[in-house]
Amino acid sequence: MHEGARTDLGPLSRFLGAEPRLGFGAWAVGGAGWGAAGAEREREAAIRRAVECGITFFDTAPTYGGGESERLLGRALHADRADVAIATKVGPRDEPRASLEASLRRLDTDYVDVVQLHEALERWEWQLEKFHTLQVAGKALALGLCNATHLQLERALRIAPLATYQAAYNLFDRDVEERDLPLCRDRRLAFLAYRPLAAGLLTGKYAAPPPFPEGDHRRQIYWFKGKEFARRSCVIERLRAIAQREGISLIGLALGWLRAQPGVGMILVGAKNSAQVDQTFIADPRPLTPDTVAHIDAVIADVFRPARAMPQLGDAAQTWGERERFIVSRLDGKTRYEAIAASWTDRGEQPMIAAQVKVFVDQLAEHGLVGPIADS
Repeated sequence: MHEGARTDLGPLSRFLGAEPRLGFGAWAVGGAGWGAAGAEREREAAIRRAVECGITFFDTAPTYGGGESERLLGRALHADRADVAIATKVGPRDEPRASLEASLRRLDTDYVDVVQLHEALERWEWQLEKFHTLQVAGKALALGLCNATHLQLERALRIAPLATYQAAYNLFDRDVEERDLPLCRDRRLAFLAYRPLAAGLLTGKYAAPPPFPEGDHRRQIYWFKGKEFARRSCVIERLRAIAQREGISLIGLALGWLRAQPGVGMILVGAKNSAQVDQTFIADPRPLTPDTVAHIDAVIADVFRPARAMPQLGDAAQTWGERERFIVSRLDGKTRYEAIAASWTDRGEQPMIAAQVKVFVDQLAEHGLVGPIADS
């Protein structure tokens, strides 16, 4: 057992500094899951262009394009390998050594800078214990975890000398603020934020719910549908005015907001071609000012007001499941949905996220069981 996180980032220190940096999230360049794949040469050019823009951290996984993301990174980064960090993952049901060795072959390298457990599912502790042997063998310079609950993260820190933790984080999706991010700050874990642009929504290019093609994972994401899309679109329109005042793009505003959040170490931005790299990898590294961050947060709070239970909801919920009754008991018009989800997860049972609360509350609203939610 290896109690606690690293007290320093060792070889990662030159890639993960005191200030948040932009890294390259390499799911989309794998050619699957993000609409039309685009030509392979275009996707490889995106990686090379990111290097030209000064990006030195690349995050991938064996599942991105069935290994194609790793193969492209291996080819595109070969000449710059000593000057860049590559992070990959091991699937929740994969044997760690076999998975990483296959990744190393595709990446055309002897080591990765970080190997991460992609999800903390069944037997995750057993897998994580095996990670340290990969580090000792020199196949990975550092270890990381992705997509876990804060309780699992605390447990993981007693199993392996973790250096990084990766989870979704953007100005809409803020579950990590309740438990995960404070824990990373306290234990000196480098926090890697993925989905910084909410899977492209924060580019501002979607005026209506988009008809994503078959195979595009965004077809299943709730914020590209219905009431949640309407609420987020309302926020985006109000953010455009803030971005214009700041003299930056909407993308720059969203990334600048993340740069201003305490504890964020790396912001993983995706791109499928050179034009997208130029659009999304904003050259100006400055975070937003506290006043601008406060203005953005006020806009979001105004649109995403917590619902208030109507008197008849208590009677209606008496025969519902425990999770539903737990949510209902906390719909006081004040408590953030992220806080409700974190409080349930604290129990150590099946975890909850704010998205589940939002979807449930929208269903309650359709039946007139909750008070006014922000107009959309």
